Amino acid sequence: MHKFPVLFLAALACSAVAVAPAEARKAGAGKGKQPNIVVIMTDDQATTELVHMPNVKKLLTDRGTSFSDAVDSFPLCCPARATFITGQYAHNHKVIGNFYPYGWYGMKDRGNILPAWLQKSGYRTGMVGKWLNGYGAKTGKGEKPKGFDVWRGLLDLSSYDYFNFVMSLDGKGEKTWGDAAFAHKLVEFGNVQVIDKPEPVILEVVKKLRAVFGPPPYTDFGSEEAKDYSVDVTGDVFAGLLEKEKSQKKPFFMWWSPASPHREDVASSPSLLGRPGADPRPPPRYEAKSKSFTLPRPPNFNQDEASFAKLPANMRNHLPPLTDQAIAQLQLNYEGRVGSLLAVDDHVAKIVKKLKATGQYENTTIIFTSDNGWMQGEHRVPGDKFLPYEESLRVPFIVAGPGVPKGRKIKGQVTNVDFAPTILDLAGAKPGRTLDGVSLLATAKNPKKRPDRAISIEAPEPLFASASMPSNRWDQAYKGVRTDDWKYIVYKVSGGEELYDLKADPFEINNLAADPAYAAIKAKMIGKLAKVNACAGAKCRAVPAG
Repeated sequence: MHKFPVLFLAALACSAVAVAPAEARKAGAGKGKQPNIVVIMTDDQATTELVHMPNVKKLLTDRGTSFSDAVDSFPLCCPARATFITGQYAHNHKVIGNFYPYGWYGMKDRGNILPAWLQKSGYRTGMVGKWLNGYGAKTGKGEKPKGFDVWRGLLDLSSYDYFNFVMSLDGKGEKTWGDAAFAHKLVEFGNVQVIDKPEPVILEVVKKLRAVFGPPPYTDFGSEEAKDYSVDVTGDVFAGLLEKEKSQKKPFFMWWSPASPHREDVASSPSLLGRPGADPRPPPRYEAKSKSFTLPRPPNFNQDEASFAKLPANMRNHLPPLTDQAIAQLQLNYEGRVGSLLAVDDHVAKIVKKLKATGQYENTTIIFTSDNGWMQGEHRVPGDKFLPYEESLRVPFIVAGPGVPKGRKIKGQVTNVDFAPTILDLAGAKPGRTLDGVSLLATAKNPKKRPDRAISIEAPEPLFASASMPSNRWDQAYKGVRTDDWKYIVYKVSGGEELYDLKADPFEINNLAADPAYAAIKAKMIGKLAKVNACAGAKCRAVPAG
């Protein structure tokens, strides 16, 4: 979900005994030689944070193929996740926001998604963790989405609290960790996301907050027990599901979606409940270690006035230089983010160990990614995504498994509309929608086959339509186009433009949109934008990057 703390107002997320391979599902069970598929999707992870995940490097990157320039076409949780399960740009699947009338309950044709296509092709399917925004907030209970055999989805907004949360058990029951009363209050408050309003405006948020939690100041933030840390809980549940799959004849598609390193939203927001400290909280076992990590400060961190003055009005008017206090909080949050990702990294190792112990490892492809990136001080942004800058757009995408080249790194852009086609290609399955992307398996085997096309970048609506929201006013609607070398963005209301030479200026410090020397390049990018902005299917792949 998009930021719920300052950002909900800113964005109101083993068995040690080896089993002989002969006892596990043999390669070739199901239809043909379909591999098992495991997806690990973090939430709001910056690509620069991968450096802190040694198990991901050793067990996935070194064993498989990584795409160093994977781009999220709409860097916001719900639209990005909708793209993952449809293989379509947001302008085609129509999930163009996190809140009503969008989100999970606003998605059209919700049963026509990737898990259902895999299920039809002979796969058993399951998911543990965060789903699409708003899940469970409509009724306070969670249903099992079509296409899943096993479902362990976390109810919004409890999915963002790292110690107090509610899990749906196949839509038939639920289990709560931490303080059950507090966790259910988070779910009740989450209803503000799905009410019949154009958006959860500030008055509705305050009204709902007081109705659920009472008047401020708040002192109740639930419990904080190490055994309830959500990354560990969902990781262990996921490993348990993998254990059970060893006796199945069908191949499996299993998706683990921990909330890490997303902000904790409600309890951690100074403007809501106001729990002080790192946001998110690291697991207790990494609390001390997390303090050793230093927030990166790239050249565009707290951007200087001369270059910032060239940015569109939505940036210039709402993002003053970061204060020392804001930077100190970013540092604290970075410590928590890395700590939470260390927990994810622990479970990457546990997942591989479980697959090996149950004899399923050699026939399993593991995919590691995030729904979108994260900005933390770049361009003066005090923690955010949504915007079309590289830190927000770029996501990790690693594929490791049988037939995938080991230790290969693919340079050059690919996009998240390619992720579903890649999984379908692995499975030998057919889509139920017109796909905008293309499988990347051929590219993994031969980098020269990487698709030559311009990529659509889009946010058709602002994060908040109402001027009553006090923050994140920089998150305005835009459309854009990206190639390996250039990026062009135009904002919907103000008409503000940005043009960047990504090779010469990878940190996007020098906006060239108003520079006459680059008029020809801008015109060329505008022409590409006109073709990709409303494209569908093969036409999305027909606009060359060059």
